[in-house]
Amino acid sequence: MTTLGTMRDKVVVVTGGSRGIGRAVVLAAAAAGAQVAFCARKLGPATDEVITQVESLAGKDRGLAVAADVASESDVEDLFDAVVDRFDRVDVVVNNAGINRDALLVHTTTEAFDDVIATNLTGAFLICRRAVREFLVQGSGGRIVSISSLSQHGATSQAAYAASKGGLLGLTRTIAKEYGHKSIIANLVTVGYVETDLTQHFDEGLRRLLLEATPLRRNAKPEEIAAAVLFLASTRAGYINGEAVSATGGLAEVAM
Repeated sequence: MTTLGTMRDKVVVVTGGSRGIGRAVVLAAAAAGAQVAFCARKLGPATDEVITQVESLAGKDRGLAVAADVASESDVEDLFDAVVDRFDRVDVVVNNAGINRDALLVHTTTEAFDDVIATNLTGAFLICRRAVREFLVQGSGGRIVSISSLSQHGATSQAAYAASKGGLLGLTRTIAKEYGHKSIIANLVTVGYVETDLTQHFDEGLRRLLLEATPLRRNAKPEEIAAAVLFLASTRAGYINGEAVSATGGLAEVAM
């Protein structure tokens, strides 16, 4: 049995699924035979393109895109209601939606801090709370995989982002402790630098420094992060719970 085979007919929900890591997770899950729902703040050509790819990989009507802001409790409730209405259940939830507002601490505005926490941490809390409620009603367990960052250990110019990711680690481990006996499993994938829209706009000097700091001398591809997520979502990772699994190309060891 392959890792991908264990995802067949599972219902997977991904936040921030229209681009970058989230998009890669959506497509990887579809390729593994899952039914996939994802949210983005706005629906449009990008989400339409993802749905087209999902249906080409998994079959017609096996993809669902929902407009939702994860920082909005009502949007999160509507998201899960739409998923359950379409697919009847939820098996795997991937917390990927996130924003950043880089600035030194003394230049970080309260508004910027609140925005980051609202999306990255409060949003994850709202998603996890509803997911766990669904898992408990279904009575067959479930998986939560959240995307975190090395910034969870603290990072220059990332007071808000680091706080949100550190909080996400604590939230994940709390879920693992509270609901592990119900076969509800929660883990993180800690990433370093990934080839996304954000890193594509780094200047050459910064890109060179980042590559030199990474033992593999390259950034991750979104598909490589998606592979780690799908492993944690699969039955093959059934005894991994409350962990932060590193997918940083070795950068974590250097940073420590």
